[in-house]
Amino acid sequence: MTTSFHLYLRRDFQKKNGEYPIYLRITHNRKHKYISTGVSVLEKNWNPEKEVIRKNHRNSKVLNETLRNKLKEAQKVQSDLSINGSESAKAIRERLRSRQKADFFVLGDTLLDELKKTGKLYSYKNTQVAFGKLESFEGARVLPLKNIDTSYLEKFERYLKIEYKNGANTISKNFEGIRKVIQIALQSYLITKDPFLHFEGAKRKKSSGKTKLSIEQIRGIEVLDLDPGTWLWDTRNAFLFSFYSGGIRFGDICCLKWKNITNDRLTYQMNKNNKGFSTQLNDHQKEILSHYSGNGNEFIFPILDNNRDYSDPMELRQDISSKNVIVNKNLKKLIATLNEKVDKKELVAPKINEKVSFHVSRHSFAQYAVESGLDVYELMQTLRHSKLETTQKYLKSLDEELADKAMQKVF
Repeated sequence: MTTSFHLYLRRDFQKKNGEYPIYLRITHNRKHKYISTGVSVLEKNWNPEKEVIRKNHRNSKVLNETLRNKLKEAQKVQSDLSINGSESAKAIRERLRSRQKADFFVLGDTLLDELKKTGKLYSYKNTQVAFGKLESFEGARVLPLKNIDTSYLEKFERYLKIEYKNGANTISKNFEGIRKVIQIALQSYLITKDPFLHFEGAKRKKSSGKTKLSIEQIRGIEVLDLDPGTWLWDTRNAFLFSFYSGGIRFGDICCLKWKNITNDRLTYQMNKNNKGFSTQLNDHQKEILSHYSGNGNEFIFPILDNNRDYSDPMELRQDISSKNVIVNKNLKKLIATLNEKVDKKELVAPKINEKVSFHVSRHSFAQYAVESGLDVYELMQTLRHSKLETTQKYLKSLDEELADKAMQKVF
């Protein structure tokens, strides 16, 4: 069924100056939707038969041109929507309403606000970084959605490779936020074609497996002779505590306080998914904790500042992120120290040739847990995963033989 457009004077809404607004009526399948044209005139200046402003209005020529442009815009929107079969009075109206907001960064800022309000701070940070790169690419924080097509995405991908030296995984992560904005634009009828539909880029590099350390390498780190109270010493202790606690994430290690230790149990709430977790302390954990002391509301590990106000979750996330960089640098020094001692025959342990970040403690625990006989469901509970699929991904990154054994125990 055809779509029709008509201009009419809204006589039920008179403005203080006596004028009435002119609205555009959109009709499709006998359903009507209305949208203001932004033009208003006195009743005597309106010709309802011809749907134009009479010549007795001093600005009739200019205003009629504005109305004609509004009609043309509506007809163009209807034509675009009909191509994909998404034509409706409501869709046309929503698309017209949003035309003034049809800018990537306007929608992007809305997405950022939503991520921040819902506490998804990790996604907020990554998306903010990606949008900053896109702004740099554009030279300004203005980007009409109509300019984004497959070719544009390919050019931006090349820009990330050349200007930022980004690898495949980083580029893929940068494009996640951009994809979300495009989806919002599609759902809001701001665009009718998905520029990602034929975009072949921004794919993650095929993983060769997660970096993990063997129990012998963990023991090697454990026996390193380090000066107590130094950053290296604290980094080693936090890394080992994570490993012996089932692979606690760095953000959670930072936030552990003495009040989380009660009756020989570690009880805390994870930052990533707000899930609670409680487990009895083992001897390895107790030995590490014996080197520290503090009041109930003080941090166990001296990574965050006890005197700083962390009531703002964004400020907390930023400080954790900056401390993560420092800790990862310290881990690099620890690994170099271990390898040097192994070369000098001062330590008996396998050398570590992989790049080690704090999160490797989590991967290493998963590996050791499967070697020790944990099945996939037990591992899921210990790693505090919300979904079995996440644990299965971990298993895929472990040694194939161990993964097979773990899956066979369940199936």
